[in-house]
Amino acid sequence: MCACLAGTVLTGCNHQATGSSPAATEAGPAKPAASADDTTWGNYLAAQGKIHAKDIGMRPYIYVIPGGDSAAANTRRQEETDSIRQAIGPILIPGALLILGGPNGQQTSAFVTHLAKPLKADALKDRTILVVGDASQESAIQSALKSTGATVRFVGM
Repeated sequence: MCACLAGTVLTGCNHQATGSSPAATEAGPAKPAASADDTTWGNYLAAQGKIHAKDIGMRPYIYVIPGGDSAAANTRRQEETDSIRQAIGPILIPGALLILGGPNGQQTSAFVTHLAKPLKADALKDRTILVVGDASQESAIQSALKSTGATVRFVGM
């Protein structure tokens, strides 16, 4: 599902948003409500990418990490994990940008930790991961991704 969302959201990642004022851009995008749909969250993550990863020329791969403990949310997080792991190499090539975030910072942190555990050392070398989450989780996320070799950028929401 996020792969489809990423395709939709990616189109807007390399274009200046219309109708946004410079003041809104400087302050950053407003965090959506936790109950907002995936499209709204995807747009929020794309906007964060425009601000915090504008030096990366490749279009980002955006994954909205669902919150909650329902069977559907757990299944989707596992599917997203599998999707990212399978994409390393053929799709997530050196220079790629991966943006991760969602309505629940704790779930995003757990997702990143789960994602990184089985990866070989330097599996994400020369790739950038922008994580949008709770500021209290930054250290755990940095630690989880350290051995992967990824350049980690963190944005607190």
